[in-house]
Amino acid sequence: MRAISGTTTMLRRGVWAAAVLGCAAACSDILTVSNPGTLPESQLSNPALEQFLINGAMGEFQFAYGQYALWSGVLADEAFADHSELNFREVSLHSFTDINTVNEGIYGNIQRARKTAEVAVDRVKIMAGANAVSSLNVARALIYAGYSYVLLGEGFCDAPVDLSAPLSPAELLARAVSRFDEGITVASAAPAGDTAAQNLIYAARVGAARASLKKGDLAKARAYADAVPDAYERLAYYSGNSVRENNALQFGIKTGGIFLGMSPGFQGLGDVRAPQPATRSPSITRNSIYPPLKPSMYTGWTATDAPQAITVGTHIRFATGLEARYISVESNGATPAMLAFVNARRAVAGKPAVALTGSALLTEFRTQRALDFYLTGQRLGDLRRYAAAGTDLFPSGTYPVPPDRVYGTMHCFIVPNSEKAGNPHY
Repeated sequence: MRAISGTTTMLRRGVWAAAVLGCAAACSDILTVSNPGTLPESQLSNPALEQFLINGAMGEFQFAYGQYALWSGVLADEAFADHSELNFREVSLHSFTDINTVNEGIYGNIQRARKTAEVAVDRVKIMAGANAVSSLNVARALIYAGYSYVLLGEGFCDAPVDLSAPLSPAELLARAVSRFDEGITVASAAPAGDTAAQNLIYAARVGAARASLKKGDLAKARAYADAVPDAYERLAYYSGNSVRENNALQFGIKTGGIFLGMSPGFQGLGDVRAPQPATRSPSITRNSIYPPLKPSMYTGWTATDAPQAITVGTHIRFATGLEARYISVESNGATPAMLAFVNARRAVAGKPAVALTGSALLTEFRTQRALDFYLTGQRLGDLRRYAAAGTDLFPSGTYPVPPDRVYGTMHCFIVPNSEKAGNPHY
């Protein structure tokens, strides 16, 4: 097997495949084959292909993010996979090895997205020459690289980069912040009033705030977050154009193949942000489960309309001003400002205000955060940091559906055997 954290020598034509520079299976030693749908590496310095590279980086991230939103929710406490496929069951039971194909896929997708973005940064800098200091495409690639590092840092116990020794979550998140900072610098050099540049800066600030929060740097997290407007949002886009472009959550709830169920902790809450179906549906294994409906961070959701199904073309907000507000409020601790914020979020769901302080207020704050960002890839990183601080909210005990099984104790994805086999540091 080949290591996944290296590079490749080919690039596919098209938005979604443009990133095979990061490689599906790894890739410093990928086999050279004749394929009319690829471009030789020598052509990738052609300035006419600049947008091709950037579209590839964005497309690879969106694919990786959708898969991560699905399976990190299963490895956290948002959902479970009631499926006969062994690899699905192992991840859902929080008990899997380094040959599990779901785990390997998540790893390969994110590493591909990361590497594609970083290669795009280097190549577009060459293409742009002196203008690279203000190139928005350089900034875009840096920011998508940063978000790929965030997913690695939040989701994996550790992970190598470009065949390195394993890096800790803190090291991966520090790299994310570095990419975001450089992206902010580049975008800030654009002409004054450039809306696209400002939107990229906000995306980078949300990402840097998120990474800083997860690695415990509260002051930096607050500084990044406070500069993001409340209404800001950035989406991962999905469509029915091809399977690769589908919203990955739809894979678990499609008619005839339902296997994704809402975990018990998210059932019976009566909260419109994480809506629950009125009735159960038969899963692929014939158990009765509640497949999740469209949550509030998915496009098309409203607080007043009837709950809707997640479709292949449902987009997901992955960076928002609301997240920035959560980070800023949390960084200041359980204060009256946190209580006011909690009650404002409860009001969105039509819930009455509460009067809480201290640890009870922090618990309610975490509940509101879980509901606002349900199935967006936030929860696994949150549960890991809560557990590190002494509050373990990962599911345990008996599995939600028959046959009776017991949850394991794996709380992060792991480096797959395919990486270890080709990485000299393993």
